[in-house]
Amino acid sequence: MTAGGLQGAPATKLWIYSVLIFSLVFAWSPAWRHALMRLRFVPHITRDWQIWRLASIQLGVATTTELMSTLVIVYRMRSVERILGTRKFAAFVFVAGVVGLTLSVVLLAGARWMLPARIYGAVNMVAGGPLVTVFACLAQYYMLVPSKRVRALGVTVGDKWLTYGLAANLLGESAAVPALAGIMAGAVYAADVAGLKQWRFPQCVEHAAVRLMSLMTSRQAR
Repeated sequence: MTAGGLQGAPATKLWIYSVLIFSLVFAWSPAWRHALMRLRFVPHITRDWQIWRLASIQLGVATTTELMSTLVIVYRMRSVERILGTRKFAAFVFVAGVVGLTLSVVLLAGARWMLPARIYGAVNMVAGGPLVTVFACLAQYYMLVPSKRVRALGVTVGDKWLTYGLAANLLGESAAVPALAGIMAGAVYAADVAGLKQWRFPQCVEHAAVRLMSLMTSRQAR
């Protein structure tokens, strides 16, 4: 993941660094991982009202395999930022995250009501990682970025197959709900429900982010 490959995608670069740093912190501190990366809809949300856990589990990932898959997926979706522009892409990631987390709660509540207890137990434990935002961005990647045909091992396939394959590798029983919520959030954003596409961060936040990304770039160049 060279800097050249992320030219024109500073928000994607910041996203990659953030996931990497938080994942390393969680790997170094099991106590932090246990406190921030565990979410059971019952009882954490329904009884304890620990809504903040919906956001904290998005910060990093728990295993090396999931970390590498997530970083490669985000890197390969950098074209979405180049198409939307950095300001709109950053706003999209935030809005899709909020919408996706809200949909996650709705889906988990619905699953609790509809599924038998023995099946719901697998869904109740929500997987850690930025699954909501990754799959929301994956929906945009599917809709916005043209697919090119390439030959691999004598077979002609689309150049997006690796991205989709790595995303499928992240799926599991505990990842199904946040992944589905992310795809739904990406579709809601694409449909511009309630004018979501028009929202942008305040200028003070944008200026602070630009300064942070400039600082990161200058240090990397030394």
